[in-house]
Amino acid sequence: MSVAILGGLDRLKPLYQNSGRKLGFPDLKVFGKRVPNMDRRLKGVGGIVIFTDTVSHNMVAHAVQVGKDYGIPIVRSHSSSISSLKKCLAEFSILYATVPA
Repeated sequence: MSVAILGGLDRLKPLYQNSGRKLGFPDLKVFGKRVPNMDRRLKGVGGIVIFTDTVSHNMVAHAVQVGKDYGIPIVRSHSSSISSLKKCLAEFSILYATVPA
């Protein structure tokens, strides 16, 4: 399952991706800044993690709107640390483990 990370620190991007792979999320997309056509890029993901300490309010509002429009679950964390990412990904694991296929 793919997960999009909004915000975070650029220098931690490889660590975010490694942690995601170890936890069973091989396709982790990290968006440190707003990118063109963000709604098109986000609509195919299975979940969105928002690191609220390093992302603009406008980007959060846009991601939340995309999540509502396409039914994508969103998890927010104030900290952009690796341990915070692991906690957020664990929430997605629990969410998708309880949903019947």
